[in-house]
Amino acid sequence: MNKPIWTIVGFIMFAIGILSVILALVGLKFTFMSFLYNHGVITLIIQLIFLFGGMIILYVARTSTEEES
Repeated sequence: MNKPIWTIVGFIMFAIGILSVILALVGLKFTFMSFLYNHGVITLIIQLIFLFGGMIILYVARTSTEEES
């Protein structure tokens, strides 16, 4: 497993998820995610998937016990 790449992917997913939830609370939106914002509850579910998926990827990437060659 290539730890640095997966760590960056997890962090970016987490950052997008947390920022989109916080911005949605104050009524703002990310423009590159505008296709999601017209779907009601599905939007919140996708934002939470980004948030928790990013945390899970970060955790797995940083605690992998796989031997490096």
